[in-house]
Amino acid sequence: MNKVRTLVRDLGRLEATTLVVGGIIGTTIFLVTADVARIVGSPFLVLVTWLVAGLLAGTAALCFAELSAAMPKTGGTYVFLRRAYGTDLVSFSYAWMMCFAYATGAIAVVAIMAATFLMPVLQQLGLVDGDHVKTIAVTLIFVLTVLNSQGVRQGGITQNVVTALKLSLILAVILIPLLLADWQPVELLNVAYAGTDLPTTLQNIGNGMILCLFSYSGAYFITHVAEEVREPEKNIPRAITMGFGLVVLLYLAINVTYLIVMPFDEVQSSSHIASDTMAHVLGPTGAMVTAFAIFCSAVGVLNAQLLNYPRVVFAMAKDGLFFRRIAEIGNRTRAPSNAIVLVGVLSSVYAVSGSYSQILTVVAFVAHVFICLAVAAVIILRIREPDLERPYKVWGYPFTPIIFIVVSVIYLGNLAVHQTMGAAIGTFVVLAGLPFYWYWKRASLIDRTADHPDEQ
Repeated sequence: MNKVRTLVRDLGRLEATTLVVGGIIGTTIFLVTADVARIVGSPFLVLVTWLVAGLLAGTAALCFAELSAAMPKTGGTYVFLRRAYGTDLVSFSYAWMMCFAYATGAIAVVAIMAATFLMPVLQQLGLVDGDHVKTIAVTLIFVLTVLNSQGVRQGGITQNVVTALKLSLILAVILIPLLLADWQPVELLNVAYAGTDLPTTLQNIGNGMILCLFSYSGAYFITHVAEEVREPEKNIPRAITMGFGLVVLLYLAINVTYLIVMPFDEVQSSSHIASDTMAHVLGPTGAMVTAFAIFCSAVGVLNAQLLNYPRVVFAMAKDGLFFRRIAEIGNRTRAPSNAIVLVGVLSSVYAVSGSYSQILTVVAFVAHVFICLAVAAVIILRIREPDLERPYKVWGYPFTPIIFIVVSVIYLGNLAVHQTMGAAIGTFVVLAGLPFYWYWKRASLIDRTADHPDEQ
């Protein structure tokens, strides 16, 4: 009799924490501060916007910490949705959207961003001529897909190494300008946005937060590999709280560097704020160092994505709602290798086709709807299952999830009004999965009946 293969708990607290940090810190922190500065209009308000956005994103992160500690199962959000709403239709719709749109599109975006920032470094070193962005992007996806297919331990080690390199380069971007440049900390005391009243200023901060919130996403990555984390009831909440806290501190620190090293009008007009800050003190060499730092940061996110997104698809297949082979676990690797390869292949197709940005645009609305449903699951399960063992309980309940949901409803309403077509297409992507859901649901019921005829 063949032994049933199971996932192996090869991720410790360090790997869990680096997965959180590596999954959050991508490329936007090196780019979007200039956009935020143009919107809010003063150095002090830039920092306020980043801090408030971090606190808001932190409410969702803490909710995911409670859910994952109570239900440390592979698939994370998929599992929470199924448990809270009592039907696998909601969880299937989420996993379908991730597999064929959001997750695979996001991987393509990050791979393209990584390749885009690596290209000038390679060209400066004389290693390549011409544009090879798509080739490099697909190569990165291929290499990290192979590494993660070899087992969660290999993926965790890769995440540790890449995150350590990423943090070292981020610290360099923070400290080198502070050590070598003439800086003016008094700039941070510039509070007012000239010519605007308080309501307008608050509205500007809210608009700036939309850009910042995307930079804080990714704390939930660790929940998708919960069954492969040692002592998940303890390590996942600690990884989320420690990792997210570190990210907030780093984001505030790097923004302080931008704002006190460069004149504020130059910050507002910059198209690559991190590169311009480093170039301010090191010239072209500084810009190259920053480009490599952004590349490493993107690779860290890419590895985190390929480590966690396939687990959602694996969980769906394990429930009999997808191709059976995707639910298989490698005999040697003890990893859901087929699911990882599938996600890697679909991501490569998006990267080559160039359709990744359109995909993310149209599914941004429904993707955030599912995140809201997962956060709401904290409240639903507290009411419906008060005796569910919760090794970690979210701080500030019920206000913590409620605040996130209220702000998210406003955000979703704004998307629905101003990006109506995108929201409609994203909804259609989810609805397109329904015929497949009914097919696999029926096939799964037939299989169970055949295996257990006495239950008829």
